[in-house]
Amino acid sequence: MAEFNGISADMMFLLAENRFQDSKSFYEEHKPAIKAGVVQPLRQLVADMTPTMLAVDPLLGGNVSRVRRDNRFTHDKSMYRENMWITFMRDKRAWNWCVPAFYLDFSMARAEWGLGFYSATPAIMKALRHRIEADIPRAEAAVQRALDGGFTLGGQPYAKPRSTEETSPLLRPFYDAKSIAAWRSEAPSFVADSGLPARLLAGYEALTPLYHLLMEAVEEVVGVREV
Repeated sequence: MAEFNGISADMMFLLAENRFQDSKSFYEEHKPAIKAGVVQPLRQLVADMTPTMLAVDPLLGGNVSRVRRDNRFTHDKSMYRENMWITFMRDKRAWNWCVPAFYLDFSMARAEWGLGFYSATPAIMKALRHRIEADIPRAEAAVQRALDGGFTLGGQPYAKPRSTEETSPLLRPFYDAKSIAAWRSEAPSFVADSGLPARLLAGYEALTPLYHLLMEAVEEVVGVREV
């Protein structure tokens, strides 16, 4: 059985060079190396982690980013990415693109991993705050687990904080940010370690209580969907 053996610094440099060249001919020439050194290992990483992640939520699906960018709706029309990512999330189309995701994103410059929304809607954040207020000890415990796991909690801030002096310090990010995420930043060498699957799973376990809290707010707003 194949095992995840890490993404080397050489492969991350090749991704960066491919982005710099932005050339279909350069990509096609180096495609076998990129596939063998980056894409296939990431698929193996997702496969290694999937059984444990399905125990967190049976509806989670693992995804690996493509090297070719979808630039139809962006100002940046470069064809290739230098960063790659994996996610574990429910089918975003079934939940109107508003589901939280466990993620790992890395490039030659840095690695980041954690849990969060790409962009939570105001309605979801409102429902989340109501759930927090209905069971503050549960919410505080979920946040503390994340912090104990080494994660930082936050998001894009409002112009003026919306928390008050009465708000628990642990819970202020939910009130002061437009969306919410918990993340850790690492050196690029983080993804070179063959022990990465176990490290990610340990971190995601610390984030699981927070995940369930976020997902309950999504289900309240969007509805429970069958997929």
